[in-house]
Amino acid sequence: MIRTRNAALHVPVLLLALALAAPAQTTFATLTGTATDSTGSVVADVRLVATHLATGIQSTTRSNEQGVYTLSQLREGTYTLRASKAGFKEFLVQDIQLVGRDYRRIDVPLEVGSVETVVEVSGGASLIETETARISDTRSVVQLRDMPLNSRAIWAQLALVPNVLQASAGSTIRFSGSRSNQSFWSIDGTSMSDGFTETQIGPLANYVESFQEVRIDSAGNTAEFGTVGQVTIITKSGTNSFHGSAFDYYATPWFRARNPFALSRPTGVSHLLGGSAGGPLYLPGIYDGRNRSFLFGSFEGFLGSVTTRSFSPTVPLVPWRSGDFSGLSAPVRDPLSGQPFGGNRIPASRLNATSVALQNRFYPLPNFGNTSVLQSQNHRQDLTLPAAKQNYYMIRGDHRLTERDSLMGRYTLQDFRTDDFLSALPTFPMGYAFRKNHAATVAYTRTFSPTVLNEVRWGLATNNLPIIPSVKGKQLVQELGLRGLAPDLPDIPGVLQISFAGLALTGIAQNNWRNPGATNHIENFQDHVSLSRGRHNMKFGANIARIEGDNLGADANLFGNLQFSNRYTGQPYADFLLGIPSTAQRSFPPLRLDRRRWQYDFFFTDDFKVTSRLTANYGIRYELHPGWQEDNGRLATFDIGSGRIVVRDGAASKVSPLFPRNYVPIVEAGSIGLPGATIVRTDRNNFAPRLGLAYRPWGKDTVLRAGVGIYFDQGPRELTMSGVPFVVNEQPFNNPANNPVVILPVVFPSEGAAGPSSVSLPAAVNPALQMPYSMQYNLTIEHARWNTGFRVSYIGTNTRQGDYAYNYNSPLPDGQLFTAKPRPFPQYPALTYFTNGAGHQFHSLTLEAERRMARGLQFQSSWVWARDIGDLERGQSPENPFDRARERSVWPDIPTHRFTTSWIYELPWGKGRPFLSNAGRALNAVIGGWDLSGIYSYYSGQFLTPLWTGPDPTGTTFTASATRPIVTIRPDHLRDAHLPPGQRGVSRWFDAAAFAAPPVGRFGSSAKGVIKGPNVNVWHLGLFKSFRFGEQARVRWELTGTNFFNHPNYSNPATNISQAAAVGVITGVGGVNGASTGDQPGARNFRMGLRLEW
Repeated sequence: MIRTRNAALHVPVLLLALALAAPAQTTFATLTGTATDSTGSVVADVRLVATHLATGIQSTTRSNEQGVYTLSQLREGTYTLRASKAGFKEFLVQDIQLVGRDYRRIDVPLEVGSVETVVEVSGGASLIETETARISDTRSVVQLRDMPLNSRAIWAQLALVPNVLQASAGSTIRFSGSRSNQSFWSIDGTSMSDGFTETQIGPLANYVESFQEVRIDSAGNTAEFGTVGQVTIITKSGTNSFHGSAFDYYATPWFRARNPFALSRPTGVSHLLGGSAGGPLYLPGIYDGRNRSFLFGSFEGFLGSVTTRSFSPTVPLVPWRSGDFSGLSAPVRDPLSGQPFGGNRIPASRLNATSVALQNRFYPLPNFGNTSVLQSQNHRQDLTLPAAKQNYYMIRGDHRLTERDSLMGRYTLQDFRTDDFLSALPTFPMGYAFRKNHAATVAYTRTFSPTVLNEVRWGLATNNLPIIPSVKGKQLVQELGLRGLAPDLPDIPGVLQISFAGLALTGIAQNNWRNPGATNHIENFQDHVSLSRGRHNMKFGANIARIEGDNLGADANLFGNLQFSNRYTGQPYADFLLGIPSTAQRSFPPLRLDRRRWQYDFFFTDDFKVTSRLTANYGIRYELHPGWQEDNGRLATFDIGSGRIVVRDGAASKVSPLFPRNYVPIVEAGSIGLPGATIVRTDRNNFAPRLGLAYRPWGKDTVLRAGVGIYFDQGPRELTMSGVPFVVNEQPFNNPANNPVVILPVVFPSEGAAGPSSVSLPAAVNPALQMPYSMQYNLTIEHARWNTGFRVSYIGTNTRQGDYAYNYNSPLPDGQLFTAKPRPFPQYPALTYFTNGAGHQFHSLTLEAERRMARGLQFQSSWVWARDIGDLERGQSPENPFDRARERSVWPDIPTHRFTTSWIYELPWGKGRPFLSNAGRALNAVIGGWDLSGIYSYYSGQFLTPLWTGPDPTGTTFTASATRPIVTIRPDHLRDAHLPPGQRGVSRWFDAAAFAAPPVGRFGSSAKGVIKGPNVNVWHLGLFKSFRFGEQARVRWELTGTNFFNHPNYSNPATNISQAAAVGVITGVGGVNGASTGDQPGARNFRMGLRLEW
C-alpha cells in the first residue's frame, strides 16, 4: 500500500482534471480481440459491427495497427459480430451472449476471399473468464425466475454463490472473507448501498421481476470498483418487440409444514402477483421508436390474508407469581435477615406492588410441556395478524439520441405497511411499520470516436423506516408510579425493560422506535472515460457521493432498564418480586440526529494485451472519505491526551444544561488545532493499487488467472453525534448488595451514583485513526469442455488496521474490587476508545463446475473449503481491554465446508425436445413442456462461543459501589464440549459441564468458537409445465418446494452456562442464523404459480 502524504494532495486534482466526477460502477460489457490472417499476422483497419439483436442498436469500431479491436459500452444481451475488410471473407459470429460487466474475447481469424462470402461461427455464452483476474457469478433472468427458492428477493440467490455468505448479524454480506462492511450494491450502475453498513439501502432488492440479471463479484475487482465484494443489479428494458408477463404465486397453510417447535403450521393465504410489459415507444402515425426508443415497466405486489404469529416465550412458573419457590431445592433468602424464607415462600405482604403489576400485565401463564418445572418455551400462543400488503413499481426508458449519444432513466418505488408484534411476549399489542423506498438512475453515454467513449450517471436511493410500537412509555410510567427517570419524558412508545441474569426467562421489552424513525439516502454522480490505444484499453474516472442518515429514535433505557440477578435472594425472579434489581439504567430524551458525509473516489485502470495469450489488468484507485458531520453541529469526542471533551466549532453553546458543570472541560475543536467540522483528521493517503493477469497457454479453452489488490473500508468511524454532552447519558447503576438504593417503583437513584462520575463521556477516537483495508489475492485455473466451465480457485483476504474499541479507563484485571484500583482517569467512568489494530486472515479453496443451457441441461456446482481466523469485527471490543490477542479465533460465520449445486433440466420429450418431438397437440399437452429445477446445499455449522453471567470476577467493569456488577463473559474451558453424534440432540447439543464459572481474579480460559453448531442440509425442488400459444406466448404452471424433504435444520443452541434450563438447548429451525433469509432451510414450504409470458 502506498502512503505518501504529498502525493495525496495532488492526485485528486490530477484525476479531476481528467474526468468530471462520481462511484464509477459501469454495467456495460466489452468485446475485444485480435484480427489476424491465415498466417497469424495481425490485420489493421478491419471494420467490426456488433448488433444488439433485441433493439437493433449497433456499435462500430476498427482494429488498430496491432490488429486489436475493442467494443465498449455494450449493454447486456445477445449480439452478432461482423468483421469485414476488402480482400477477406466476412467473418460473422452469431449468438454472442453478453452479461453485465462482461469482458469477452472473440478473436477474428480472417480468410482471403470475396467480402460477399461469409464465414459464420457461433459465440454462445462465456463459460470461463479469459481477460481478467476477477472471480464472479451472474444470476440470469432464467435463474432468478426458475430456482425453487419461493422467494422473489435476491438474498436467496446470493446463497448459491461460492464464497458469498450472510453475516451472523443483520443483512450484511461477506464476500470471500471480506468484513461485513466491505461490499457495494448498485442498480443500473448507481449506488444502492446505505453508506453505513454497506448493505442495500432498504429492501429494494426484494422483488426480481424487473431484474435482467444480478452479478456478484467476490474477488479480483479492478481499480474501477472500490470494495472486495460487488452486487450489480441490471434492470430489464424494452426491445423492438412487445413483450411482458403476468403472474400469481399462491401459498396456503396446506402447503406449509409445521415447525417442530410450533403448535401449528403457519396460517394465511398469500398471493405474490404482478406483471411487466416493454417494447418500443410507438405512437401510430406519430412516432415509431423501433431501434431507438424503448420503455419497460413492472409491478409486483404481495397480498396476504389474516395470519397468525406464533409466540413461544419462557415465562415464570405459576407458583413463582405468588412468591412460592418451594419447588426449588436452593434456598431463597430474605435480604433483610439473610435467612431463607420459610418454606421458600415470600410472604404476600413482601411482594413489590410494581413488580406484581408488571408481572400480571406482561407475563402470561405457562401452558406447554411440564409446567411444574422451568423449561424453555413453556408458553405457546398464536395471535392474529391483519393481512399484509406490499407494492413494488419500476419504470425504465432507453433512448438513442443520435448514433453517438444514448440516454437511460429508471425509477423504482417500494411502498408497504406491516402490522406486527414488536415484542417476544404475546401480551404486547401490535405495532406497525410503514416505509417508502425510492431509487432512480439517469445515465448518458457519448461515443466521441470508436476509441473514446464517455459514460455519465446520476443516482439516488432512499430508505424511510418508521416503526410505531404499541405500548406508550410515559403512560406506563404514570400508571406504575415509576420514579427516578429523566425529566420531561416525551409521550412516545416505550416500556420499562426487564431482564434476568442467570435465568432463561423472556424479558419484558419491545422495540423502541418513534416517527419518523430512521431515514437514509445516498446520492451519487459519476463520470468515466474509456480510451483504446494500441494494445491498451484504459479507463479513468471519478465519483462523488453524498450520504445522509437521519434518526429520531427512542433509547432503550428511556423509560428504565432493570436487570435482576440472584444477588439479594439467591433467585433472580425472587429478586424481581421484591423489586430489587442488581443493575439499573436510564437515559434522557434523545435529540434528532442528522448526519451526512461525502466521499470522493478516483481511478485509473488499463487492460494491456501484453501478447496474444497474456493480458494484464493494472490500475490504481484513490479514495478520500472525510468524516461524518452532524447538521446541527452536535458532534463530540473525548481527547485522552488532554482529558477534555472536544466538540465541533460553534457547538459549545449547545451542551445540555443538565450536564454537570466543572465535571470535565469542554473545548471546541478549532481551539486545539483539530478540524472544526469533523474533529478527527481525514485519512488522505488511501491509494489502492490493483493487478491482475490472465494467461491462455493453450488457446481459448484454458486460462490461468491471478490477481492482487488493496480494498479500503467505505465508511469512516462515526463520532458521538447528538449524544454526550448535548444529552446527558449515564453509566449503569450497580445496586449495592447491602442497603440497595433502587427498589421499585424507583428505577434509578435520582442523584445518580456517586455524584457526577456516573455521567458518561463521549467515545474517544485515535486522532491518527486510519481507514481499515484488506489485501486480497487470488489464483485460478479454468478450463472449458463439454459446454461446461471448470474452475479451481484459491482466494486469500487479509484485513489489517481494522478499527475496534476498548475501555481505555479500565483498571488491570485482578481480584480487587473496581473501586480500589487505579485508572487513567479515576474521576470518570468507562471510556470507549476507538483505534486501529484488529484484523483477520481468510483462506479458501473452491472447486466449481458450471454448465450453461445445452441439450436441455444447465447446472452450477461448487465446493468450498474455507477458514477465517481473526480477532475482532469492526467496532467490537475485547473482553480484556489489555489483551486483544485473546480474541483471536476462528470466525464464527464462515463454514469450513460448503457444497451447493443447482440445476434446471428440460425433460426430453415433447415438441422441441429430443424425444417425441412430433407428438400431436393432445399428446404434447400432456407430455411436453415439463421442466425440473433443484438445489442441494450442505454446509458445516458455525463456531459458537460459550458465555457465563455473574458478578465481575476481574474488577474491570465500572461500578461506584463495593458490590461486583453483573457481567457476561466467557467461562473457563475444562474439556472438550462436543458430544458423540448419538448423544447430541435438541435438548442437549453440547456438554455444558465442560465449562465452569471463572474464579475471582481473572477472565475465563475459554476461547471463542469452541462449540460447533448444527449443519445445514437442505433440498429444494421445482416442477414446471408450459403450454405454448403460437410462437410468442406461453402459460406456465409452477410448483416449487423449499426443504422438500422437511429435514430439520436446527438453529444454534443457547450457550450461556448460567441459564441451566436453556444452555445447550435448541429452540428453533431455520439454519445457523435462526431464520436465514438466504438458505431457506426452515420447515418445508410449497408455492404454486401461474405465469403468462409473451
